[in-house]
Amino acid sequence: MHLSITNFPDEQPIVGKDSQLQDTTLGDYVEIGEANHIDHSSIGNYTYTGQYCFIQNSQLGRFISIAAMVRIGPTNHPYERPSQHLFAYNGEGYGFAPKDESFLEKRKAKTTVIGNDVWIGHGAVIQSGLTVGDGAVIASNAVVTKDVPPYAIVGGVPAKVIKYRFDPETITALKEIAWWNWSRAELEARYPDFRLPIEDFVVKYTR
Repeated sequence: MHLSITNFPDEQPIVGKDSQLQDTTLGDYVEIGEANHIDHSSIGNYTYTGQYCFIQNSQLGRFISIAAMVRIGPTNHPYERPSQHLFAYNGEGYGFAPKDESFLEKRKAKTTVIGNDVWIGHGAVIQSGLTVGDGAVIASNAVVTKDVPPYAIVGGVPAKVIKYRFDPETITALKEIAWWNWSRAELEARYPDFRLPIEDFVVKYTR
């Protein structure tokens, strides 16, 4: 949530108060909201998060809009074992050693991938190992348990496709244009065109 627009003095990312990042890379013009916890992830250019977001083992594309209290890539407990508690697989803090490196590495390798220009609403949860396509919309409080197609709008528990933002031909054209890969100079030169009707934008930039 933005009470006022963030002003970037340069392309360097901005990390909010009380946020903790571990083994994570940030692209240009990235804004991390207050009190985020992000681990073993990469976040692409111009993506921003709201407050109190938790992101693990994830690859986030460019121009993603993430509201407050979103959870991406939550790790699972081994509920099929005698105990699903942390002590049984990563119990060094409790004085139980060694930790189960094999289980922890497999869990870490289960990567969640979020495409470009995705909008993730307040309180949404996107389970680990899923792919959310470019241009998708995740409704507030949705729990995503399956891959989300490009430009789909999904909501509910579990999340289901409600509709698509555009018709199939427009979606195909936008994926080919892939404006999120444009350089900064191209974005600046073409910035007014982002306010065009979608039909005009597609015609102008389709090869």
